[in-house]
Amino acid sequence: MAFAEWADIAGPYDRSFGALCAQTIPAVLEELGAARFEARPADAPQRPLAGTPADAPQRAGSGVLLDAGTGTGALAVAAAQAGWRVQAFDAEPSMVDFARARTDAGGIRFDVARMPGVPYPDASVDAVAANFAINHVDHPRDCLADLRRVLRPGGRLAATVWPWEPTPTGRLWREIQEETGARPPEQSRLPAGSDFERTEDGLAGLLADCGFIEVRARRVRFTWRIDVDDLWSGVEAGIAVIGYAWRAADETTRERMRAAYDARTPALTGEDGLLQFEMSAVLASGARPVE
Repeated sequence: MAFAEWADIAGPYDRSFGALCAQTIPAVLEELGAARFEARPADAPQRPLAGTPADAPQRAGSGVLLDAGTGTGALAVAAAQAGWRVQAFDAEPSMVDFARARTDAGGIRFDVARMPGVPYPDASVDAVAANFAINHVDHPRDCLADLRRVLRPGGRLAATVWPWEPTPTGRLWREIQEETGARPPEQSRLPAGSDFERTEDGLAGLLADCGFIEVRARRVRFTWRIDVDDLWSGVEAGIAVIGYAWRAADETTRERMRAAYDARTPALTGEDGLLQFEMSAVLASGARPVE
């Protein structure tokens, strides 16, 4: 999705596909958890977060985590609640505005920035989280190299991507498109030299290519539960491939798309009244070498 297409959709994104992306947050923080304590002893002096006064209060013994592509701030908030000192950025200003306005985001600094070229000093953070961020950039290797630059030697980065394989949500959207004839505009993939396989080996190999060591990768599996209207709000906001198809459709086709969705969702709804999807994501992490 181009950066312009993310503008002014933070609310419906947070309700829909943002809620899906948030499902991997516990696994990402678990992957980085040890770094929070290994990064600095409790009696070591604390570096201030970039852009904050040097005399600003800091949490003793906690490392600095950079949330790359923070979106509406869910991971940043969860990391702060877990004890990290958090810096976060996103390329879309309206997403950053939404994250800053969260009532649970106190003490987190949110910046508008794009990868590569993030405005943070070399070796200034103890961990980096890139939760479904690398799959939204044109040059993944350049962006990972930039994140490696700001990571301290010995610090760890964790990244997630969606695998390229059939999923329950993907089948739902495909059935709706086949029934209604809705089609998204032609989507272009990354050039062969920039792209990578959305698998455990593919993401791990990408990190290794970018100079990370101690690379490990695994599949994260979870059951995603979401309200019927919350999920559809993301479609109407034009998010994901089904959202692209919605944007390109005329009003009659849009009505048929919603009718097709309503016809299928009862079979996907649990006793709690929420849609239920068995999903998975690829998680990989690596450390910056101690040079």
